[in-house]
Amino acid sequence: MLLKLVQLLLACTCAISPVAQAGEFSVNPLRVELGAAVRSAVITLNNSGQDKLSFQLNAMEWSQDSSGKDQYVETTDLVFFPKMMTVEPGQNGLIRVGSKTPLVPSEKTYRLFIEELPGPSKPEASAPDSAGPQIKFLIRFGAPVFVGPAQPQDLLEITELELAKGALKLTAKNTGNRHQVFQGVDLKGLDATGKEVYALTLTDRYLLTGSSKTFTTSIPAAQCGQIASLVAGVKTDKQSVNRKLDVTRAMCP
Repeated sequence: MLLKLVQLLLACTCAISPVAQAGEFSVNPLRVELGAAVRSAVITLNNSGQDKLSFQLNAMEWSQDSSGKDQYVETTDLVFFPKMMTVEPGQNGLIRVGSKTPLVPSEKTYRLFIEELPGPSKPEASAPDSAGPQIKFLIRFGAPVFVGPAQPQDLLEITELELAKGALKLTAKNTGNRHQVFQGVDLKGLDATGKEVYALTLTDRYLLTGSSKTFTTSIPAAQCGQIASLVAGVKTDKQSVNRKLDVTRAMCP
């Protein structure tokens, strides 16, 4: 599946142009999974625009801190080529990527950042409405690269579910040895008869191995006062877990 990166305006630089622009290119695949059976892969960059595009590439080891926030540090564990590339209009550029450590007990996670570089400035258009400084957007996309374990184990836990003064806190932890992708965090409040009086779905993306991610929200006082029990369900691409919390009036605003 291709992703039009023109929608991801993650970095910008000023340039002279008649309108706000971004290079038009797509990446396939969007993520790479390596391991003992798959030692290397190819990422294809397609330039669907009318201008020549240049890129620089950089590999970073990817982890998540105690709050689930992504962290990046430079690494030499990932092998990729080329480091810089230019793709002509309507053409493809190929990036070859592999790992120096294909056999690991617990998954290793990286991002290969593909960063669009500024192109040469074009002559200013002569039309009156094109005068003045304009903005050109450049794109930096981080393709996830996973080096999977020899023996995958998928374990997911809800380690914390609390409600205090209407403030709800839920923590999910990946205790397995490979990443999981969130498909939804569902909250349902039931009254004493079992009728649903509150519902909310929270979203996120990746939960890396050994990492925890905390979700917070506030339940309105009117709804909170009706809830007798709260059911939380966390669903990923690999696991699904639930946890129940009995709610008392003292937990609401």
